[in-house]
Amino acid sequence: MEKIYETKIIELLDNIKEKLLIFEQETIDIMSCDLDDIEEHSENRVKITHQLDKIFDHIELLCSEMEEDGDRVRRIIKSSRDLTEVAPDEEAIYFKMQEIGSLINRIKDSDIQAIDRIDREKDSLLGQIKAENTGAGAKAAKFMVGTNDGSQKYVGMGGKLV
Repeated sequence: MEKIYETKIIELLDNIKEKLLIFEQETIDIMSCDLDDIEEHSENRVKITHQLDKIFDHIELLCSEMEEDGDRVRRIIKSSRDLTEVAPDEEAIYFKMQEIGSLINRIKDSDIQAIDRIDREKDSLLGQIKAENTGAGAKAAKFMVGTNDGSQKYVGMGGKLV
């Protein structure tokens, strides 16, 4: 493999690792932040995901530019090769992908906890909304909305104006 491609791909993989570490921190923050901050951390995760997609696209482009080595590197990056199948000049990429794979597995575990937190908060808010909508004030408001057509209201046989 040409050294320039190897160097560039390793640099991009390091960039992926850095972004995944930030993604992991955003995930951890979701588990412990104030309710009002969950949305910001979730949006940050989406932004990081888009950045990661662009980096992987760049790596794919580099693999396409390489001749026969491109397919081998592509298989290493997709983690479909064992170390025994990797050429010595491709080992650095293999080990970098192993680090990234470990980080992704850690993130998956944290992600489950973050999703649980979001679900708990959602259920709590829905419970509060339901409680508000079933209280005496909510019933009176429903009655007013259903009967208020803009005309004046008269009550009883004497037709007293309300």
